[in-house]
Amino acid sequence: MNDIVEGAGEGLVYGFQPRAIGAGHVFRLGDHSLEWTLSGMSGRTAYPMFAMVRIGYRPSNFGGSRYIAELWPRNGSKIEIGSASYRSMVAMENQAPTFNLFMRELHKRIADSGATCRFEAGFAAWRWWPMAAIGVLTAFALVYVSIHTIFSGDLSSGALVIGFIVLFVWQLLPLVLRNRPRPYDPRNIPDDVLP
Repeated sequence: MNDIVEGAGEGLVYGFQPRAIGAGHVFRLGDHSLEWTLSGMSGRTAYPMFAMVRIGYRPSNFGGSRYIAELWPRNGSKIEIGSASYRSMVAMENQAPTFNLFMRELHKRIADSGATCRFEAGFAAWRWWPMAAIGVLTAFALVYVSIHTIFSGDLSSGALVIGFIVLFVWQLLPLVLRNRPRPYDPRNIPDDVLP
């Protein structure tokens, strides 16, 4: 599946494979609406009919840095557009440049349509605050355990716990920092939620 194709009269088209098995998702920016084919089902939403767009950083096991845009039309179900495509059960292809281009143009068209659409970056607050709190508490607990282990004389276990701390911070810190909930201007999408 081509990630993105721009053709005269066709509009901007972006496709990705959300799962290893099944049909891909294809989106086209028409003159007045976003058109899509999701696993064989087709539809369209006029740009002024979008109520909310949320875009964020969502790393995956196989895709590393992956980004997801969630769109809520006033007259339909949530639509998700991802920056990575499954190529097999264990491999993903990063489509970051084409995803970035498509998202910027989609945001521009929604804004130009005069839509009363909310644009939010990161996780919803109800999801982000507990994640951040649990992350901080877990980090403090790991630091406490490593200090206690080292002072008890078990240096190898202390080093192992410190390794877990480094891994934990390396994985969680970008997720928490990039996904802090905040509104944004559709013409100035925050760099940390786009590839």
